[in-house]
Amino acid sequence: MVPLAMCKEGEKVVVKGITGGRGIRTRLEGLGIVPGTVMEVLKSGPGPVVVKINGSRVALGFGEAMKIYVEEGA
Repeated sequence: MVPLAMCKEGEKVVVKGITGGRGIRTRLEGLGIVPGTVMEVLKSGPGPVVVKINGSRVALGFGEAMKIYVEEGA
């Protein structure tokens, strides 16, 4: 598992875990990011990480993306 922030553009990944407190978990859940969610990384690198989830684009701050652990190969 690696943090989402470390993934490359174009990778398809599956969420395996989320670290952090209730606030971050609630925010991510509201965006549809929970364990088992399949995402495609559209933008990575400095600044926000942009992912595609169920046809929607979602921008996450670098700190948030570091708390989402994923596995490649969705």
